[in-house]
Amino acid sequence: MKNYQSGEIRNVAIVGHASSGKTMLSECMLACGGAINRLGSVANGTTMSDYHVEEKDRKISIHASLLHTEWQDRKFNIIDTPGYLDFISEALAALRVVDLAALVVHAQHGVGVGAHQVWKFATRYELPKLIVLNAVDKENVDFEAMLAQIRAKFGERVFPMTLPTKAGPGFNQLLDVMRNAVVTYQTDGTGKFKEEPATGALAEQVKALHQQLMEYVAESDDKLLEKFFDQGTLSEEELRDGLHGALLKQAFVPLFVTAAETNVGVARLMDFIAKFGPSPVDRPKAPALDVNDSPVDVALTDPDPVLFIFKTTSEAQAGDLSYFRLYSSSLHMGMDLYNSARKVTERIGQIYILNGKNRETVETLQAGDLAALVKLKVTHTG
Repeated sequence: MKNYQSGEIRNVAIVGHASSGKTMLSECMLACGGAINRLGSVANGTTMSDYHVEEKDRKISIHASLLHTEWQDRKFNIIDTPGYLDFISEALAALRVVDLAALVVHAQHGVGVGAHQVWKFATRYELPKLIVLNAVDKENVDFEAMLAQIRAKFGERVFPMTLPTKAGPGFNQLLDVMRNAVVTYQTDGTGKFKEEPATGALAEQVKALHQQLMEYVAESDDKLLEKFFDQGTLSEEELRDGLHGALLKQAFVPLFVTAAETNVGVARLMDFIAKFGPSPVDRPKAPALDVNDSPVDVALTDPDPVLFIFKTTSEAQAGDLSYFRLYSSSLHMGMDLYNSARKVTERIGQIYILNGKNRETVETLQAGDLAALVKLKVTHTG
């Protein structure tokens, strides 16, 4: 894997209520990016993120797992989080260090209690949010009713970027608002698809949605709004250029439909995050304490590295593993960093990027990236 720069990194927390399909969505993202050759299974205990014995036995996520893959020349850092309220601290820790929250809602069960909690904390951390309506291939799924429920919970500006041409068993086709296209997926887990222009009633539907999206984007930027009033429209280039800022300001909340068990719709979600999603550059400063316990703002471009450890686990083969986000400069093995909480200096050993329990050593890490360290003497969480 290449050494990605800050603007090329996408840090995403997959959050939501229990059994909404977060782990399988994460698995699909890894498959789309080529990090894995085939989809694992929660039932069989073969997913990358649910690798602990208790997770395999109980068939639920208990720990937040750090994953990574590549897509459209972007590095995706994905944190798959538990949905049960007993383990919500794992999700909240993940939200502290990402730049985007992807809330997963089960299309058959609707919005659960855990969804409200993580939405509230993502809002508190001023994180842009999007919604993934998953399991659209299940029995008795009513997309319009579910969209109405989600809007009632999270606001009228929840906007479908993709929507099913037909929900329910066999779902493999969606309408893509940005591309004015009908996208048909293979259902073999590869995530591969073909697309063709929308025609007839679908073309009329996507035209109306495209106009509404244009209005949301225009409202997020004074210059675009002036052009929209003058011309009654925006060019496709202006629309695309404005989407990033509109997402950051949450002028609208994008919604994507997926069926994670068959990897339908996930590639389009990843396309959007890669092209328009926030990067660490969009959150260039973070609060911290200096050596005198005085509050300071840490900037990406500061010359000295500053990192925040958000999770510590004890692994059978590795010992204590410390998950962190790097907020400034770059990090190299052998550096000495000062721990302002413990008042000690720690030597940085090997730096690992993770896919569940699989570790890969990297020589250098750039500001904004997520990774893990081992064998820190006194630095840990909890």
